[in-house]
Amino acid sequence: MRKDTSAFVNQLLVWLLVTIGLGGSAGLVTVWMRHQISVTAKANRDLAAQIARYDRLVDETRTQIETEQASDKLRHLNTALGLGLVPMNQIPVVHVTDNVVERLARRANAGVLADGSAPAAPLRVSLPGF
Repeated sequence: MRKDTSAFVNQLLVWLLVTIGLGGSAGLVTVWMRHQISVTAKANRDLAAQIARYDRLVDETRTQIETEQASDKLRHLNTALGLGLVPMNQIPVVHVTDNVVERLARRANAGVLADGSAPAAPLRVSLPGF
């Protein structure tokens, strides 16, 4: 009978050690996962800061471009550099209202589809070494 209680105590001790080991492992995994979450959150914050910085740089550059493209500044540069450029509204613009693709296709194929077109020149192919 004494042997039975000793075996029970040994089993209980083994199961207690296994439970403590599994609990400790679960705790370690939890701490590691929380660390990984904080590392990922820091990387996301850094990326968000970089994106905000680049957005700011794009806005500054866009503002500089718009400032340089202002009509009064362009007129001043035109006269100062003597370029002789005229504003776009002084150039006549012709709006095409017909089907441009069809018109270009007709123009390109006018010689091909016309009756009595010149015969095609013979094609001579020479291969090197033959």
